[in-house]
Amino acid sequence: MQDVAGMVGVSGRNRWMRARPMGERRRVASFVAPALAATVVTALILHLLTELALFLPLADPLGAVSVLGGMAAVLVTLLPFTVLWARRAQRAWSAGWPAPERRRMG
Repeated sequence: MQDVAGMVGVSGRNRWMRARPMGERRRVASFVAPALAATVVTALILHLLTELALFLPLADPLGAVSVLGGMAAVLVTLLPFTVLWARRAQRAWSAGWPAPERRRMG
């Protein structure tokens, strides 16, 4: 077979071979990214809250309110993303497991 330039073409790889792996590897791979993201954002939240808490003893009353407002801003900003990624990781992990059988009553 020749292509446009007149060179002999090498047959392409089988498209079915490029399909993503299924089963255990696929489930673990789809779990790792959101789980890692949730872990990193959780560590960031804890780090920022700890850093802000260190300023509390040195601050005057108005400064303490400002530090507490900063802590609230950190939680309001980052906590929804942490929960979102944790739920995605949980869904990816449980997607590969078969659903439990439900027993009929009666």
